[in-house]
Amino acid sequence: MKLSDTQRIILSQASQRDDRLAIPPERLPAAARQTVAKSLIKQELVCDEHASATDARDAWQIDGRTRLLRITEAGLRAIGVTPEGEAEEVEDTRPRDERKGVDPRLIDGDDEPAAVGDTAPTGGEAAPPLSIPAANAEAALYPAQPAEVALLNQALETPRPTRNATLREVAQRVLDAWNDEANQRADLPTAIDALRAVLAAKPGRSAGDSSAPRKPREGTKQETVLAMLRREEGATIAQICEATGWQQHTVRGFFAGLKKKGFTVQVLERVRQVGPNKEGAKGSYSVYCITEGK
Repeated sequence: MKLSDTQRIILSQASQRDDRLAIPPERLPAAARQTVAKSLIKQELVCDEHASATDARDAWQIDGRTRLLRITEAGLRAIGVTPEGEAEEVEDTRPRDERKGVDPRLIDGDDEPAAVGDTAPTGGEAAPPLSIPAANAEAALYPAQPAEVALLNQALETPRPTRNATLREVAQRVLDAWNDEANQRADLPTAIDALRAVLAAKPGRSAGDSSAPRKPREGTKQETVLAMLRREEGATIAQICEATGWQQHTVRGFFAGLKKKGFTVQVLERVRQVGPNKEGAKGSYSVYCITEGK
């Protein structure tokens, strides 16, 4: 049973008293006293009794009641104290061979039993050793092949590639050296040299000409739309939807994105149609094209 330090102190003090009463610690807050008392009662380490007015000094306040706590036999055993009238366990001082029937020659440092059959039968060969180390026996049964030994030696001799420090790690090293005022003068130059080495090994990307439009990937729907818009006759939204499977709002959103990427989307022609080969207000559509650059 695992006891807290407070429980162990309370039970130990109670075991030393003639009346075996558990006294509430004076420095323990009231709420903590009540919690410890309930825990001791629940584990049957103490029993609670009614407290009279004369016992107020040694009493506990539990849920508004004034009670006395007296250590039980279970409480005594929990702190290693044998209750009165209970026989203590007598340690068995007999030798281990008498207690467990073990060969006495194996107790006092004799690791090997007496030899049995030291001589080989008449006319026979000498008996092999009784014990063979496991490693030697395995090596004898499965000898290593020369090719395997060569591969193993090559693997051991090949140095492992060292992991290059990341920019974040080197930057943290510089900060640590800067914050360490005691060793700042010695560590900071080394940390800065490491930072320079990492920056030199990882050249930054060239910004390039921001005005030049970014080239879309080949074979994509975006490239298909651009090819249609570059034609002399241009392309309508309906034609683009048919070629790509997009919805009309997707096509219009793509047009808006082209403007941000440096393309200029222009209306090549507006056609208004109400029927076959008739122009009017209904069924109108526009033909779009693009020009490079803003």
